[in-house]
Amino acid sequence: MYQVFISGLPYTASENDVQALFEDCGEILSIKLPRYQDSNRLLGYGHITFNDSDAIQKALALNGSQLGGRYIDVKEAKGTQPQKTGVPPPECLTIFVKNLSYDLNADQIGDSFRPCGKVANVRMVYNTVTKNFKGFAYIDFEDHQSVIKALQMNGKKVHGRQVQVDFDVKNPKAGYRYQPKQIEQQSKYNKEYQEIQKKKIKKEKVVQKVKKIKNFAETQKQISAQRNKQQI
Repeated sequence: MYQVFISGLPYTASENDVQALFEDCGEILSIKLPRYQDSNRLLGYGHITFNDSDAIQKALALNGSQLGGRYIDVKEAKGTQPQKTGVPPPECLTIFVKNLSYDLNADQIGDSFRPCGKVANVRMVYNTVTKNFKGFAYIDFEDHQSVIKALQMNGKKVHGRQVQVDFDVKNPKAGYRYQPKQIEQQSKYNKEYQEIQKKKIKKEKVVQKVKKIKNFAETQKQISAQRNKQQI
């Protein structure tokens, strides 16, 4: 992730103002400028994510530049360099991937890591309020060697963004489960989705069977009632 931290921004500045200052440095992937909730004015700092390391160097050269009458500070953001991963335990079959593009789906993520080995499942994480993808996911593999290979993807680009990859040995928290809208969009890399569909089909069959039994019983009841009337 190629990112710089900027501070000293004028409170009245906008994302467009910041973009105009840094657009010649290289391709900008995102600009995040926190704001006050009450006034919607800038807090005076933010982060800019670029597509490559060359852009970072050009952005750092703008340290001390003026924007809206104020001199701004530009520094390389902490934690932007990929961290070396540890050694996953033999039973580990899962990796955790961060900084994924927000417009990706499970198939695209799974396909990106398929060269590492057979992908069993892709669990994308969504915002519980907006239902939007948060840019990170869990990927389960069929075997441990696939995890070892996948860890070598740490710092590599996936669909234009430098991702951070690490192994995971814990079960995802409850907040990491699929959101209803996204479940319907999952496909070949989603075991949970397949299980949900099987349970759904099984439940529908049971419901249909119960309806048939009820209809049959109701029909027999009506026939019996008609016979009783005829005998009277």
